[in-house]
Amino acid sequence: MKSIKNQQTQQTTWVGIDVAKKSYDAAIYLPLGTDDKARDIIELPKNSFERTEKSIDAFRNWTYQIRDKANAPGGQMRIVMEATGRYSQELADWLRKEMPFTEPVILNPKMVSDYRKSLYTGNDTDAIAAAALARFGAERQPEETPESPPEYHHLRELTRQRLKMVGQRTAANLRLEEIKDITVIAKIQQTLINVLNKSVEKLDLEIKKCVEKSDELRENVAYATSIKGIGLTTAAAVFAECGRLSNYGSRQLGAYSGLAPFNHRSGTSINYTHISRQGPKQLRQALYTPMTSLLRYNPEMRAFRQRLIDKGRTPMQARCAVMRKVLILIRALVVNKTFYQENFHKI
Repeated sequence: MKSIKNQQTQQTTWVGIDVAKKSYDAAIYLPLGTDDKARDIIELPKNSFERTEKSIDAFRNWTYQIRDKANAPGGQMRIVMEATGRYSQELADWLRKEMPFTEPVILNPKMVSDYRKSLYTGNDTDAIAAAALARFGAERQPEETPESPPEYHHLRELTRQRLKMVGQRTAANLRLEEIKDITVIAKIQQTLINVLNKSVEKLDLEIKKCVEKSDELRENVAYATSIKGIGLTTAAAVFAECGRLSNYGSRQLGAYSGLAPFNHRSGTSINYTHISRQGPKQLRQALYTPMTSLLRYNPEMRAFRQRLIDKGRTPMQARCAVMRKVLILIRALVVNKTFYQENFHKI
C-alpha cells in the first residue's frame, strides 16, 4: 500500500519557470497516470509573462485553466526555477507572497543545464528550458528553497558588488605594472585604482552597517569572526550566499558550497578527484581570499592542511579542504551559539 506522501507526490503538478530580466516563461507538467510514460517537454503547455508582481494573478489563472482543461486530479502545485541572481529571487518572493502553497525551488544552473542536455531536445529556447525544469521537478521532487530575510538579500548584493570591484582593482593594478613606464597612461590608471579603492571602502562600510542593523546577522558574524583569520567581509559573504546556516546539515552545506570532493574513476586509466563546484562561485571566492591569513594565524587549520599534504594531497586540494572545514566550522558555531576555541575538535 502506497503511503499518503507518495500519493500526494504523484498528484503534484510541477510548473517550471525560466526567468529573465523583464519576463519569464512557464511550462506545466501535469500528474501522470499509473501507466503513463514521461511527458515530452516539447508538448507541455507553455506561456510567457512579464516579470512583475502584478503578473502573478495572470500566471495563477493560467495554471488553474490548464489543470481544469486537462481534468487533472486535485493535489499540490509546486514551482521550480533556476538561480538567476536577484531576478529569480524576486520572483520567488512574489510567488511565496501570492501563492505560498507552491513552495518555490531555486536550483543550481549547472544541475539544470546538465539535465536539459540529457533530454536531447535539439532546440534550446526559454520555453523549452521552462519545460525541462517542470519535468525535472516531477522526476526529482526537489525540496523547497528556504526563505531568507530581506537583510540577507541586501547583504548578498553588497558582498557580490565588493567581490566584483576587488576583481576590477586587481586587474587595474596588473595593468598599471604593464604601463608604468608610460607616465600619462600610468597616471590615468592610478586615478582609476584610487576610485576603486574608495568604492571598496564604501562597500565595506555599507556591509558593516547592514550586519549591525540585524541582531541575527550581528550575532552570527561575531561567532564566525572568532575564528582567527576570518574577518567581517568573509563572514558576511558566507551568510549572504548561504542564508541561514541552520537550514543546512554539515554535509548539505559542504555539497552546496561546491567544495565537496568529486571522485572520477573509470577503468584503470582515469582516477582523479576535484571539487564539485556545484554552489555559488562567490562563496568559494570569499572563502579562498582569507586562506593565506588564516593559515598563518590559525595553527589548527595549518596543521590540518599539512596532514593532508603529508597524505599526498596537492596544496590546492588541501587548501580547498581547509575552506570546506572553515565553512562547516562556522555553521557549527552559529548553530551552537558559541565562539571558536582553539584545539576544540568536536564540531
